[in-house]
Amino acid sequence: MSRWRRGRRRWAGAALVLAATTAGSVVAVLAGTAGATTRPVPQIGVEYAVGQAAQQSTRAFWTPARMAAATPVLKPLTPLVAGPASGPPRGIPTAKLFNGVATVGALFFVNNGTHFCTASVISSKVGDLVLTAAHCVFDSGHAFRNVEFVPGYHQVGKAPHGKWAVSKIFVAAGWAKGQNPALDFAFVTVAPPAGTTKTIQQVTGALQLGINRPYKRPIEVIGYNTVNTRPVECATHSFEFEKTQLEFYCHDYRDGTSGSPWIVRYDSRNGTGLVIGTIGGFELGGDVEWASYSAYFGESTYLLWRLAEV
Repeated sequence: MSRWRRGRRRWAGAALVLAATTAGSVVAVLAGTAGATTRPVPQIGVEYAVGQAAQQSTRAFWTPARMAAATPVLKPLTPLVAGPASGPPRGIPTAKLFNGVATVGALFFVNNGTHFCTASVISSKVGDLVLTAAHCVFDSGHAFRNVEFVPGYHQVGKAPHGKWAVSKIFVAAGWAKGQNPALDFAFVTVAPPAGTTKTIQQVTGALQLGINRPYKRPIEVIGYNTVNTRPVECATHSFEFEKTQLEFYCHDYRDGTSGSPWIVRYDSRNGTGLVIGTIGGFELGGDVEWASYSAYFGESTYLLWRLAEV
């Protein structure tokens, strides 16, 4: 399988600035699919709602065979120019395979083929909220189809905590309009599988969302790497790349790790902690396996979270 390089290139003409909120509302103009609707939403975000019929189609679509055949998310077709090449610093850690945690899982979707990213359960009032990178759910003016989250995924075709169809997608207006890398984060709500009325937060537990946190922190990063079976994890440190971007060094963060949570105070017993980033942002998260990026979680992240948790 050819390796998708996660985007270690400079965005031509894109200013890496934290998007300010706007007065009034932003109207979503999207290429819709059957069973999906959009509506104007206030301040920062664009909401894309998936109807019941489309959710049912998603559940039927993701058979074990299709999950096994899914490939890492493809690079958005955005004008890019090459960035500087350099080698890894000496002595940086290497990610290791493990059997995963319930709060982090694989996010499957359809967009010019079947693909996957990484996503994590985020604490909310309603208990149905999941965090990922915006480029894992929305690109070029349209939301992706058949989006489904499988928490704790670590064996091909198996769903240890159920398969959760996405019911709504929330991205920042600045991402929807121009794919601003400072806004490469998204929240999705998920609907319970058949046979349960519990929320995903009740089933898996949840990570807390960290806003306006220091750049330099010890973190644990969990993600799904190239082949969507067992995830990888790495204990490392985040640091400031530039004002709107975080970075960390660790080997073996390759295809599929877009959307991976950066967890402070990680508790391996239950997969909890505080999320301060998600692989994405600058160069779509980085196209070398040893350096990864995230948009900084500030006011825009907070406002989008507030919008999604209502």
